[in-house]
Amino acid sequence: MIILSLASASGQDAYTVVRNSKMKYGVSANAEVQTYEWKVYTDTDLSIEADASSECKLTPVTGEPHSIDVEWLSDGTYYLTLYATGTNGCTNKKAWKYTVVSTAVIAFDEIASSDCADADNSFATELVAMFDSGTELAESQYPVTVSYRLDGDVADRTATVNYADKMLNVLGILEDENKETINNITITGATNKYGGIIHVAPGKDVHERTIFKKPTITGIELK
Repeated sequence: MIILSLASASGQDAYTVVRNSKMKYGVSANAEVQTYEWKVYTDTDLSIEADASSECKLTPVTGEPHSIDVEWLSDGTYYLTLYATGTNGCTNKKAWKYTVVSTAVIAFDEIASSDCADADNSFATELVAMFDSGTELAESQYPVTVSYRLDGDVADRTATVNYADKMLNVLGILEDENKETINNITITGATNKYGGIIHVAPGKDVHERTIFKKPTITGIELK
C-alpha cells in the first residue's frame, strides 16, 4: 500500500504511474474521521470525475475505509482526492496529482555475450527499464515480472527482476562441449510491481548468447 502525504491539487509535481497499474492507496486511520470518500478527477477544479470504465476504476478495500484500490486505465493527468468527514460533521479535502503513461519500456542492456562450454549453464544479464528515454523506472515499481523465450520454446518462461541488480536470470541455456551453440533469448513481455504494462523496446528485445565448444586435444605422443 502507498501511504499518501497530504498535498493540494494545484502546484505540485505529479507522480508517474504506468498504465494498467492497480495500486492501493491509503492514509492513516483516524478515530475522529467518520467517513472517507475517494474520487478521481481529470481537472484541477476537481469538478470532472474520471470515467470508471475507460480512465480509472476505484474499488473499496474491505475493512479499510481509509484505503482505496485504483486501477489506472488510460494515459493522462488525474487528481486522486480524499474527502474525510469528522465525527463533528466537518469535512477536509486533499488531492494528489498523478500522470499515467504508456511509454514505459524494457530492454537488454547488452544484446550479445559469449562463454566457453562448462558444467555450469546458469546465466544472468542486465535489463534496463525506463518510464521514457531519460527516466529509469523507480525502485517503487519493482520487482518487475519478465516473460521470455529461448529458441525452440513452445511457452514463455517467467523471471522476477529486482531493483538492486536488475538482472534477468535465464534458465534453459544449451551448452555442448563438442560444438558451438547459439541461444537467442527473447523478451516477450513485462509488467511492473502493480501489473502495469512495460513495452519491449524494438531492436533490444533479443540477447544472443554464444557458447563456444572446447578445443580438441589428441592423444599424447612421444616426440
